[in-house]
Amino acid sequence: MIIGTGIDIIEVRRIQNACRNPRFIKKVFTEEEWDYIESRGKNMQTVAGNFAAKEAVMKALGTGFGSVGWKDIQILREPEGKPYVQLSGRALLRMSELGGKKVWISISHIREFAAAQAIIED
Repeated sequence: MIIGTGIDIIEVRRIQNACRNPRFIKKVFTEEEWDYIESRGKNMQTVAGNFAAKEAVMKALGTGFGSVGWKDIQILREPEGKPYVQLSGRALLRMSELGGKKVWISISHIREFAAAQAIIED
C-alpha cells in the first residue's frame, strides 16, 4: 500500500548557480553522491535531478527540509544506473513512524529542468 508520495521539479540553472558555493554542495550531498556526480562529469542535470529527488522524498515523508537533513536522504545508483534511496538519521526515523518499508524514486531531466517522483510503500 502507498503511504506517501512526493514530486519536485527544479530549474537546472538554479542548481548550477547554487553549486558555485562549495558550502551548498557539502550541505546537500554526501561524499558517495558527489563521487557519482563527478563520475558523470559534474553534469548539472544530474545534480539537479538528485536535488529534486531529495525534495520529492522529503515531501513523501511529509516533512520539510527543516525536519530532515539533506544528507539523511541519499540518492545512489545500482550498478546499471537505476537510482535508489538510502535513508538515515531523522529521515529513517520518519520512515519508521510512517510504517514505510520501501522508497521508489524516478528522476527525469531535460536541459532546463529536472524532476523526480518518490513513492513510499509499506
